[in-house]
Amino acid sequence: GSYMKMSVIVPCYNSMPVLKTLVKETIRVIHSMDDFDEHEIILANDCSPNPDTIGFLKSIADECDNVIVVDMAVNSGQANTQCAALNFTSGDVIVSMDDDMQTHPENIPAMYEKLCEGYDVVMARYPKKKHVFYRRVLTKMDDWFEHIFLKRPKGLDFNSFWMTRRYIVNEIVKFKVPFTYMEGLFLRTAGKIANVDVQHYERTQGHSGYNLAKLVRLWSNFTGFSILPLRIIGAMGGVISLIAFIMTIKLLVQKAMGILVQGYASIMCVMLVFFGFTLISLGIMGEYIGRIFMSVNSTPQFVVKEIYDPGKRSGHEA
Repeated sequence: GSYMKMSVIVPCYNSMPVLKTLVKETIRVIHSMDDFDEHEIILANDCSPNPDTIGFLKSIADECDNVIVVDMAVNSGQANTQCAALNFTSGDVIVSMDDDMQTHPENIPAMYEKLCEGYDVVMARYPKKKHVFYRRVLTKMDDWFEHIFLKRPKGLDFNSFWMTRRYIVNEIVKFKVPFTYMEGLFLRTAGKIANVDVQHYERTQGHSGYNLAKLVRLWSNFTGFSILPLRIIGAMGGVISLIAFIMTIKLLVQKAMGILVQGYASIMCVMLVFFGFTLISLGIMGEYIGRIFMSVNSTPQFVVKEIYDPGKRSGHEA
């Protein structure tokens, strides 16, 4: 039959020695699959503070076939790093994995099997996540939020372990804005997305590079894919104006009837509510305007410092 190439992208940040095991296992698994006779693995170093990281990644590229290292000049975050790595892929099927072995290569064949059922994107789903409590709470909030704002189908899980085909990647790399949100990109480019239940392995080394502030910052990137918050604050403004109008009529009627209206405290409460709402509205609008400004002034999505390709793959255009 016709043979294909699988590209694997791995965003790397202070990567641990377990990454070498991940790369070797991934190559072994791809070679065990009948449909693939070629592979490439792109290790994208997201400007890791640990100076040993880049040397370690290059040593993996020296040791393993068809591994290239893309070194970033500035820290861009996981989603932007994924986009950077996607620009260097040439495979028919593209897989994204983490650098900590929690996304296990053993799950690749099951994901590919699902992809062959006619899906554009297949996402891993973990029945039992090994995350801390606040991460699980944020994930729950995120699910609800994306269902409302991005029209994400209910019951569909998103994470950093996914598999897709070339035509989706060709569309994703056209997105040049610095506020990358992979969920938004997939939801607007892929018609059919499925989950496959996989095992979530314990982190064997190190700890998550995500803290609460980083997760919230990543979450806010949905603004590039939905204007619903602007419509909501517009509608709320209309409702509040209506309530204020009704209250004004009521006060005028009471005054005409000679009822003395006392209410310093209630006036202060109403004013605080209105001012609070106004400031929140300005904040949300400011977020949109700021992002438009950052995009218009060509803030880079990522900056590639060096491409290390010891195998010098044929037909590759950087």
